[in-house]
Parts: sequence; C-alpha cells; structure tokens
Amino acid sequence: MSKVYVVDDDAVRRAQICRLLAGENIHPEPFDSIDELLQFMPSQGFILAHDRDQGIFELIQRLERETWLPVIAYSDEPETARIVRAMQSGVASYVTYPLKTAEFRREYDMLKSTFATRHVKQQRSIAARRMLEALSNREREILACMLDHGTSKAIGRHLGISPRTVEAHRASLMARLEVRTAAQAIRIAVEGDAFGLTEERSTHQDNPTLGIACDDRYEELVQQAVG
Repeated sequence: MSKVYVVDDDAVRRAQICRLLAGENIHPEPFDSIDELLQFMPSQGFILAHDRDQGIFELIQRLERETWLPVIAYSDEPETARIVRAMQSGVASYVTYPLKTAEFRREYDMLKSTFATRHVKQQRSIAARRMLEALSNREREILACMLDHGTSKAIGRHLGISPRTVEAHRASLMARLEVRTAAQAIRIAVEGDAFGLTEERSTHQDNPTLGIACDDRYEELVQQAVG
C-alpha cells in the first residue's frame, strides 16, 4: 500500500481527505504544515498538498534541495493561471476540492506508474549534486569542460592554464567523486546538472516544449558519458 502525505492546515478538510484515501486502500499520513512534513522528510510515496498563498511553490523548492516526491496540489475552484503556474513549478498534478474519488484515483494511478522511473532519476540527481558541492570552483569548471573539450591540453587552452594543472585538478575531482574514468565523472556532472539544464528550463518557463527538450538533452549527455 502506497503512502500519501496530506498537507493541510484545516483539520476538518484534512480528516475528510484522509478518510477518502483510506477508503481507496491508500494509506494517508496527515500533516498540518509544510515544515512538519519536511521535518519528517519522507523518502517515498506521494504528497497531496492544499494550494494556498505561496505554500505549494515553497514546498517544491524545498523538496528539490532535499529529495523528490510527486506533489498533487488541490484547492477550491482554482484559476487556470494558478494551475498552470503550479505545474510549471514542478507540481505533478492538480485536482479540485472537494476531491472526487474517481478523479483522484485516476491521477494517483497515473502518477504511480509514470513517476517511478523519474523518482529514481531524481534521487540520483540529488546524490550527484551533493557530490559536486564537495568540489572546488576550479574542479567544477574543469569537470564542465571535460564533455566539450575532452583532453587536458584542450581544456588548458580553453581555460588559459597548463595541461599539467588540468591533470592535477582532474585527478583531484575524480578522487572526490570516487570514480575511475572520465565517463563516470561526466555522468555525475550530468545527473547533478553541472551543464545547466535546470537553469535553462527555468529561464524559459513560458515554453511548454522546453522541459521535453531538456530531458532529451539530459539523456543525450548521459549516453555520451557512458558511450
């Protein structure tokens, strides 16, 4: 039985939703605030959160820093612009309160089958970002150059430093990342977004096709890294 973490500061509404989920053989875990949820920090399941003020956007931002779980937002008679903004920020789905059992079941089943792969990918990304944070600025710069420039001589020419200096930084960063090959290091860089795909996506939020393009570029870079 999958868990759904229900985040709502209204106790009556929260209880009603929990009863509905339990009736669908979905295990609910109630929380009255985002802070309370993130103190618990679940590692798997789904989040069903009431969309109020800036809370849903704060939740998405904080989840991106710590972990990743699909978020379903809900509110009374939400405006289309609000739904669009929430989905652009990273909300997986949006439903209207009072929740209709059939509608929620459909969304839940869809996310359960679709987001398993994305969850694994996102967990790898979080782990990779933490590893990249241990690198120095120069090591991150050289790692980012390894895909486009390849050799130490080419990287040194691009950065205006000697190939020997590049080699020293490469050896250091690979030791920090605990990898043996350049391809393994580049894969961590791709998964940790050292090439700026997340920034590219957020800069062009009005383009509905960009997320797909960025995902395709992500997979292309991964294939290059392991090829």
